[in-house]
Amino acid sequence: MFELNFFVIKKWLGHLLMPLPFSLSLLVLALVLLWFTRFQKSGRLLATLSLGIIALMGTRPVSYELARSLEQTYPPFEVSQHPDIQAIVVLGNGHVSDPAIPERAWQNNISLARTLEGVRLALAYPEAELVFSGAVAGDPLSNAEVNARMAASLGIPRARMTLFENNKDTHDEAVSIAAHLNGKRVALVSSATHLPRAMALYRSQGLDAVPAPTDYTAKQSQEPQPLYSYLPKGRYLMYSEAAIHEWIGVWWARLRGQVTE
Repeated sequence: MFELNFFVIKKWLGHLLMPLPFSLSLLVLALVLLWFTRFQKSGRLLATLSLGIIALMGTRPVSYELARSLEQTYPPFEVSQHPDIQAIVVLGNGHVSDPAIPERAWQNNISLARTLEGVRLALAYPEAELVFSGAVAGDPLSNAEVNARMAASLGIPRARMTLFENNKDTHDEAVSIAAHLNGKRVALVSSATHLPRAMALYRSQGLDAVPAPTDYTAKQSQEPQPLYSYLPKGRYLMYSEAAIHEWIGVWWARLRGQVTE
């Protein structure tokens, strides 16, 4: 029960501290002050702060700066530099198993990018075990199962795959998978933004992991961008939220003594 409470607290904290929920909470408080109290100045200040947070977090420079510092932690995985990989671990993300659309379209873009990188490495290391993680969450199928089906459709035999479907977060996955792959050299595949936290958690469990980042978001063009590209957009707000989620995750893992890096 204590562990469950920790998990619920982390989930709620992670959601509430995201730019959009946090800003909307400030806005609701501002409206209460403006409509029902005499604290008009405080209400205007909170409303302005709310708008400012959403606008800033939704701009390309801010979102890229938040994400890029995480995404550039590790270089891209080069097969030629790692001849001794014995297993490939692909971390899950999300999907919707909607029977009205093709199965190949069930993954979200993050899961698809991670799976494709896992397949690329599985083809480069034909003897390596391919491990998929990803629990059941609001769907009949686990994310590990859906990702494995995509890998199978791309030619990877199911006999090579091992699925971890019952862990509730990255730390629990690290505990289970590290025990399963004890002593093996592993390529750890995840989004470039998520990989610094994942690597710290897996290495803290003693796994000999090599980072294999994918799903980059902060892609800097070498050409000048038009001025309208600096206007706030939902896509950039999503990138900012993903980066802030990782910073909160790192803080939480350190607070609980799950990582030492």
